[in-house]
Amino acid sequence: MASFRPATLDAAVITIAVAVIYAFSDFYDLPPKLFQLGTDYAEWDLDDAIFVIFFMSIGFAIFSYRRVKELSIEMKARRVAELEAKKLARHDPLTGLPNRRFFVETLGEVLLTTNSDSRSAVLMLDLDGFKSINDAYGHAVGDHALIEFAQRISAVMRAGAVFVRIGGDEFAVIVPNIKSLDDLTALARRIVTAVAEPILIGQISTSVGVGIGIAIAPSDGMNPEIMVQRADRALYRAKAEGRSCIRFFEPDMDAHVERRVAIETELRAAVAAKTIVPYYQPLVAFEGRRVVGFEALARWKSDKFGWVSPDLFIKVAEEIGIISELGDQLLRQACLDARAWPPELTLAFNISAVQLRDPTIGLRVLAILAETGFSPRRLELEITETALVDNIKIAQAVTGQLRQAGVRIALDDFGTGYATLSQLLSLKLDRIKIDRSFVDRLGKDKESTTIVRAVLGLASGFNLETTAEGIENDEQLASLRADGCLEGQGYLFGKAVPANEVINVLAKLKSNLRVVA
Repeated sequence: MASFRPATLDAAVITIAVAVIYAFSDFYDLPPKLFQLGTDYAEWDLDDAIFVIFFMSIGFAIFSYRRVKELSIEMKARRVAELEAKKLARHDPLTGLPNRRFFVETLGEVLLTTNSDSRSAVLMLDLDGFKSINDAYGHAVGDHALIEFAQRISAVMRAGAVFVRIGGDEFAVIVPNIKSLDDLTALARRIVTAVAEPILIGQISTSVGVGIGIAIAPSDGMNPEIMVQRADRALYRAKAEGRSCIRFFEPDMDAHVERRVAIETELRAAVAAKTIVPYYQPLVAFEGRRVVGFEALARWKSDKFGWVSPDLFIKVAEEIGIISELGDQLLRQACLDARAWPPELTLAFNISAVQLRDPTIGLRVLAILAETGFSPRRLELEITETALVDNIKIAQAVTGQLRQAGVRIALDDFGTGYATLSQLLSLKLDRIKIDRSFVDRLGKDKESTTIVRAVLGLASGFNLETTAEGIENDEQLASLRADGCLEGQGYLFGKAVPANEVINVLAKLKSNLRVVA
């Protein structure tokens, strides 16, 4: 048996080394390593070279197999990453629902196959009361509420419908192949019903509503942008009508929304120019018909729209986020105006539900009083029952702070909301105002008379003063006086007038109204 020559042994060693280099080195590291190996072994015989080449081919095969396997794993990981990226790009990370991008792409595809025989619809959804959850409990609870909402609505979707989150508390549904409007109505009602149950998050129980606007293709449009716009306009009308309402798009909604946009633009300019001003309606004590103060009421005469109803522009100001600025302007001007009145007269001023959500409202009121030099004891702030129920904790803190400074607190529009007796007592109110809707029906139905008497009895039992709103005739006045009401306001005593007419009003009515001494 022949023995290996030293050179052959060297060749074997070299071959093993080369094979190891091939098998366990990156491709770009091979040339320098092979060159270094060649310089270390300068003398090569032919049989050594053949031996080395043979084993090098084996090493190269091992290396190639390893690289192919690594590339396969790398490509698989890349495909998984790309699929995940595409999913993330088209899905909402909080709820897991498809997002706006997916919605736009899918709606475009659905509309391509839509015709008079195969109608499609877009439902735009917006949560009622979601902002108050965020304000009261924080964004973590708000996120849980959104997740719960998404799960509930997903559970009632019809087959083929696509439910997406547009952003914030806005959602949408694409419904292809509609057979009848009853199908859409039934789906919308299922959504409203699914949301009606309270949402439990830990120890917190909260609730939301949902407004729904619906547009149908092809009758309402075949362009995705137009369909979304018209469903949005139907949604706007639904939310204007109350909590958890459903509305289909109607042609007149375009004109309505265009007017609303124009009013919003004009309103922003009016607030910036401070052209919305307080008018003043007298508050009268029935005993001796004495004027005891005035309530400040916002009035706006637009160059474009003329006199705009406060019910409209106050609501718009709340929705577009300028109510605090407007409220501060009006209160500041009212305090400056009231300084010119006889010092015995009080100033009543309304605080909206949206303003009361701001925990700093009390500090701002006190700052305005200090700035204008108006006495806190002459100011009576009116909050509505709705504001009280929506923001009881903030209301308690704010009213407590203001009452400590001497400001009086009245509950406005009493009887129209859902305040409990314990909530009323927790605020330590000074006055209850009976809503004009009950006063207007005095003598016309027994129910209103019973409600007014109950409110007056409640106020008397808790030592609260009362004011009746909307008194327009002597019959209403006589009924209220007979049941124990002490003060009131309304057209019977005078309409709201600008500041420069207050003194004239007092003088004009002196014959049958005298200022309290």
